[in-house]
Amino acid sequence: MFISLLLFFVVLFPLRGEANEICDLLDLKNCAGVTKQGRRSSLLSLPSPTTSTILNPATVSFDRGLGVEVIHQSGNPLVFSLASGTGKIGGALISSSLENTFFGNRVYEATEDYFRRNEEKKQYRTNKMNLALGAKLIRKKNVALDVGLILKRHSEIKKINPGVGLSGRLGPLTLGASLYQDDFHIKDIDYSETFSVATYSVGTKYRNFSVDAGVIKTRYERDEMDTTIHLYAGSYVYRNFMFNLAYRNEVSPTVKYIDGRLEEKKSTGDYFTGIQTSLGRHLIVGINYNYFLLGETSLSGTIFF
Repeated sequence: MFISLLLFFVVLFPLRGEANEICDLLDLKNCAGVTKQGRRSSLLSLPSPTTSTILNPATVSFDRGLGVEVIHQSGNPLVFSLASGTGKIGGALISSSLENTFFGNRVYEATEDYFRRNEEKKQYRTNKMNLALGAKLIRKKNVALDVGLILKRHSEIKKINPGVGLSGRLGPLTLGASLYQDDFHIKDIDYSETFSVATYSVGTKYRNFSVDAGVIKTRYERDEMDTTIHLYAGSYVYRNFMFNLAYRNEVSPTVKYIDGRLEEKKSTGDYFTGIQTSLGRHLIVGINYNYFLLGETSLSGTIFF
């Protein structure tokens, strides 16, 4: 169904690219601030630059000035990011790798910890800081290309892992790919392991409507832990509002928390919904469902200076 919808837009409608998006070029008073959440060359339907940058550093925000984004879920620490750009170069410092969240990769954790935090609606603690840098390489009528670099540091392992990404537009299609290395650490048994993550995305945009399909592949040193996540997302901007809807299919050998118990189910599906609105030109607030894969409600806010 999603692929049919994607082809429908590709065949029947030309993509209104960045060169034709007046709100991306001029700081006009009648442009909704919420449109800044989708100013990138791919993964346009994701709810924020923080979410897309973790998947692909080439989608970091290039907007001039400073932006601060926070995500709050009751009983958990804030997830925050700082972003700044010059129009052609952008950078972001992100406090979480968003692992084991709706838009993140699946990383191994002890079964009892996984069960307990789902019961208590506690986020997975990554203990990582992420630095992303991006640059615009090509901007033409039907072609765009951005490149990105991301560095991840685990506070307990104290090793910096690199990653790279490409993001672009080709005619009506938006395309993205990234590859990075990372580590996880289980403190109770003092066990660490290195793994790699590859992401791929394809999408399109027509007017205020964006759709994307993506894949997150995580490969561990032990092959039995490999996982594949399929993401399908859409967003729609109406006046000062942005609406997000996404579906996540995870195929992995890890046990799943379903209806209050653990099940050995290889493939599972989850939904995400969110709504954001602009309060003036410099503040965006939103509410999300299932961002942290806990069936929870979380609040988000972004302010621009």
